[in-house]
Amino acid sequence: MNRDDRRFLGNVYEWAQDQGADLTYVDSLGLSLARYRENDDGRICARANQGNVRDGEGYTIYQRFTDRDAATAERILQSEALKTTPLDHKFIGYITDKDYSALSHPDFEFLEQVINRFSVKGEDKQWPLSGDFSSYTYIKNNFIETRSGEKRKPDNDDTQDTTPAPPKTTKPKEITLESLRDDMRKSFMRAMGVENFSSLFDVLFKNKR
Repeated sequence: MNRDDRRFLGNVYEWAQDQGADLTYVDSLGLSLARYRENDDGRICARANQGNVRDGEGYTIYQRFTDRDAATAERILQSEALKTTPLDHKFIGYITDKDYSALSHPDFEFLEQVINRFSVKGEDKQWPLSGDFSSYTYIKNNFIETRSGEKRKPDNDDTQDTTPAPPKTTKPKEITLESLRDDMRKSFMRAMGVENFSSLFDVLFKNKR
């Protein structure tokens, strides 16, 4: 991530902490931004929903946001605050595009409030964080997948969505909310090039000292 990204995230962490929010919401936003930068600002990411991905039965599959997320994404893209937020506008367009981000994206309602706070709309006031973000809620499979009505065999240009799982030699680690948070933060710290949260906050807040 570039210096502007780090400065922006530092401000968001500070604001979210002051508002009593679970900082996992900021972690998720930061991880999405780090992945976007890592993938050459999304340029090397393949666009989904092009009709060339099929399931094991030969049906074409498509993914999209839930209706609630789609409505929030549309509000973000149509908002006045978007025009003046320092958060990269191309990143916002990318993360709210179902063809790139339906399967993985930060909480859109939190993102909407971040954009409102860090814009001309919120710069002259202590913009409150509305809604309940005091505890991060992980929603498994938070997207909608549909299949085409036509079944056919995959051709050479198609990608099959299902692959045989490798044999398990050990009991899988139980997935809990805390383990998901831990994995998310470890991935974020790897993307930031730091080893622990103390050094992460040093990176994000060094320009504030």
